[in-house]
Amino acid sequence: MNQQSSPAPREHYFYVAIAKFLFYHPKHGVISVGDPIKLKDAEKYALSPLILYALSVAGVPIRWMTYTPADKPRAFQNVLTEAWRDAKGLRGKPNILWINRHLAKASPDLKQKLGKMDVEVKIVDAKNKSPSASLRSAQDSSKWLLDTHSSTDKSLSESIKALCMDAQRDHDYSVMDGNRGTRSGKEKEMVQQWMSLSVQKPIASAPCELDWELGPWLSSWESSVPPDMPRYFYHGGFNLRPCLLIGKNVLEETAEDIFWDDQYYGVAEIAKNLIACWPNPPLEIAKSIGTTLKKLQWFISKEASLDPQIRGALEDLLGIVYDEHTGNYSEEGPYVLMAQKPLALKNAYESISEGGCASPCEIIPCHGVADPSWRYILLNTYGKPPSIVMSPRGATITDRLPDLLMNYEGIIPVSREFYNDVVFTCAQACRSPETNVREMRDFAKRYETSWKDSFWHPQ
Repeated sequence: MNQQSSPAPREHYFYVAIAKFLFYHPKHGVISVGDPIKLKDAEKYALSPLILYALSVAGVPIRWMTYTPADKPRAFQNVLTEAWRDAKGLRGKPNILWINRHLAKASPDLKQKLGKMDVEVKIVDAKNKSPSASLRSAQDSSKWLLDTHSSTDKSLSESIKALCMDAQRDHDYSVMDGNRGTRSGKEKEMVQQWMSLSVQKPIASAPCELDWELGPWLSSWESSVPPDMPRYFYHGGFNLRPCLLIGKNVLEETAEDIFWDDQYYGVAEIAKNLIACWPNPPLEIAKSIGTTLKKLQWFISKEASLDPQIRGALEDLLGIVYDEHTGNYSEEGPYVLMAQKPLALKNAYESISEGGCASPCEIIPCHGVADPSWRYILLNTYGKPPSIVMSPRGATITDRLPDLLMNYEGIIPVSREFYNDVVFTCAQACRSPETNVREMRDFAKRYETSWKDSFWHPQ
């Protein structure tokens, strides 16, 4: 007799966090933020945080969410019972509920309580990235929940009630037969198989008191959020929530605002390309100017400003200067750059050469063997000292140099003495972030008569 195999256990992931993109505002109700904002910075805009509770089906693209004010949390048991009762896409209670270590520590009695409902609680292994990925997906999707149940009453209770109804509607819509056509073939099949399962109704129970403790882990995502930048409220169109966006309301901007914004973004863009081509890693650059890698990355990504003194140190290090005649920042250099990222190298070269006004060429010694590891390209810019690009032999980017460097002139033989000086200068320039421009300026002085007032070609 053939024995039928037991059905696979039903598994859900349960995760809780401070909502990353949704807040409550006393005038606008629930709003979304275009970019994450630290909770302390959110207070400046009269925003109150919300708690996101979410359940997802293991291995199936189905999710359910609900929310509460951060200062009025709900008991885990109450949230779970509601989800298993009302979210038809969950098919009732699971056999196994996966939670992370933070939830387990915050609610030590949850395992025993759910055990009485025939639900086994397990703690996710740190190597399993599915729950964290599910949480990120839930956070991101929160930002796009349609504001379909809003009313003129923007009180906290009514706003949260409407938000939860919108989240329930989003769940119901995601498992509708008609909406499955928007999924891929594999996802559609997975959802159909899951929805064909019978519903395992949870045991009805009376609401219980709060059964968990809040902690810093709820807003751990704050660690990757840059310092606050100017933001403004924007009211979208049909069914879109009010938003808090980074920037300044164009209707309120002054000429002075635009002027300073252009300066800020100009330095950040130049620094971004130069740092991507700098021989030393960004961490060393950050340390050399007295800041952290994270703050430096925020600045060059135009997500946050730098302290004026730190920014000045960065400009000095990278040889960035302000031209009072044009009102723009530019690269004074000269530099030793390293071919690493094609687009960054192309952008840096075109900016240094003012749109390709140069005749870049690879140099090789007239006599003897060239460096076995690196190829050296002189960026012969008009009227200013040349910079040097070091490109690793055999690398894909090295083969692309003729396309990346406008007006590329190929290979030019130079004297052995000059070639050795180039190799030596590059080695000295790469020792630390601070030595780069300094060594290249000394190099330029040694050959000043060769490049000044003409395109510079070594002979």
